[in-house]
Amino acid sequence: MNSIEQELEKNGIKVICPINTFNINEIATYVARLLCSKFPDFHLNYNDMFNRISRLNMYIADMPSGMSDACYFYKNETIYFRKGISFDDIKRLSFHEIVHHFQEIKDSKGVLRRLGLCTYLKVKSYGAALNEAAVQLMSSFATNEARDTVTYYGITLPTDSPSYYPLLCNLVKQIGYLTGFAVLFESTFFANNSFFDKFKFLFGDNEAFKIQQNFDKLLEIEEKIIKINIKIQTKDMSYLKFKNATDSINRYKSQIRKTFLDTQNLILTTYFNNRIKEVRTANEIENYRKQLSSFSSLVGSAENYTFFNDFYISKMAEIDKKYEALTGNTEIAIVKKSAFSTLFSSIRNLFSRSHSQLENNIN
Repeated sequence: MNSIEQELEKNGIKVICPINTFNINEIATYVARLLCSKFPDFHLNYNDMFNRISRLNMYIADMPSGMSDACYFYKNETIYFRKGISFDDIKRLSFHEIVHHFQEIKDSKGVLRRLGLCTYLKVKSYGAALNEAAVQLMSSFATNEARDTVTYYGITLPTDSPSYYPLLCNLVKQIGYLTGFAVLFESTFFANNSFFDKFKFLFGDNEAFKIQQNFDKLLEIEEKIIKINIKIQTKDMSYLKFKNATDSINRYKSQIRKTFLDTQNLILTTYFNNRIKEVRTANEIENYRKQLSSFSSLVGSAENYTFFNDFYISKMAEIDKKYEALTGNTEIAIVKKSAFSTLFSSIRNLFSRSHSQLENNIN
């Protein structure tokens, strides 16, 4: 058994059979077309994309419960798909894994040093969860995944990816809305620094790093829950061990809820507190108001969570004062509503907005 087989076995992946050349070519056609049509700013060549994808190895395999239905393994440039899923699902899932293939940057010895937004330093990685979420957001956009509002761990949130990394995709979309999706997707695919430069410029180095760390924390906690669930499902447990396991899951769920909301609050306050300092003109005031109002359609909520509403009210009041100081007028004429009418009308609709306000930002 070679080292690749040993590592696959260690991760519970058991190869069943290869995917035939005809089906690999169909996958290559599907993904190459999506890459070229959905991301024209990448200036990709269809024939080059098709040729590179069609040379990848692809297999059907037994994969552990709780693991994703598809997995890219960079050491042998191979994609493994879970036994039993349909070919349509294989094609859809292949987009995410093939993006991972294009992301990778290796050193002269073939050691992975960077994967999109993730950097590998010896045995430690930085930004793995941020990268995973960005790739999934790209995949959802490319494959026209239906957006939905879901509830996980006591958090109700809109997400472009209801089944895969829904919380992380929600948070990375919040960031992409503020940095711009073009720079987020470009750096995700080409593994360059453009996104991080913009991210740190808007948020500051410390805050950007903290947000990135929180992404990794969320992914790590979810993986702990998955492992405990697998033990519960596959092992006979005494009542005490079962109770300890379920108590651990509940603690981890609380940690996820807190980390998600803390991260959302950090994204919100850091950006909009920094941005309001730069507002000088009536047009900038209106743009700020619209941006904060539109951001509300991305926000996750939970029982007793009032932070966003409170912050929204305080910032709108601050913007109103800026406008009054600028014009000497107590009414924001540029929106043709009184300040209080605008404020409370917006608040009433905070969590009932559709995603239509964001379409132009991602398309």
